[in-house]
Amino acid sequence: MSAHRRARPRSRRRALHLEYDTDDFWMWLPQADDPLVLTGFGDAASLALELTDWPVTNEALVLLDARRHVTAMLIDPPPTVGLFVGRLDLPALEVPFCQTLSVVVGEPPIDGPPPERHRQGYFALRRFHMLQGLLLMDVILADPERVQSLAIACDPDAIWFDDLPTIERDGPADDLDRPAA
Repeated sequence: MSAHRRARPRSRRRALHLEYDTDDFWMWLPQADDPLVLTGFGDAASLALELTDWPVTNEALVLLDARRHVTAMLIDPPPTVGLFVGRLDLPALEVPFCQTLSVVVGEPPIDGPPPERHRQGYFALRRFHMLQGLLLMDVILADPERVQSLAIACDPDAIWFDDLPTIERDGPADDLDRPAA
């Protein structure tokens, strides 16, 4: 089985309906015995292409632990939830995560380098996540036929060029999975 196929969520049925203030959104949870792992950009791109088939209007915010296991996906979260995801106390958001990946389907990828507004938005969102103790891995623009990584397009040291961190099974890995308080 190819790595790209393994990185695709197999069911849309494990979703919880949530509400923040007056905004509705969904949280998708992977099965515990069938983890979804994003080992590299190919896996993230495959997931982004898969999400274009889901009922996502604008964005899916993917929450990952230190081993890049997807712990949850927020489907069309309100902007407040997307910005403050590391600080919010929502029901069902107790899943361990320390990294995020934004897949935007509401704005298609373009040919060539991203416009300046995309660059500024990517770096601002990355700084905002850092202030919450989170690592924004990427913002991926996706349509059914192609994807564009703002991390690769904007940052010569994008996370995708680093090796996947290995964590000793003996150590307290749980501390790495919690967002900063």
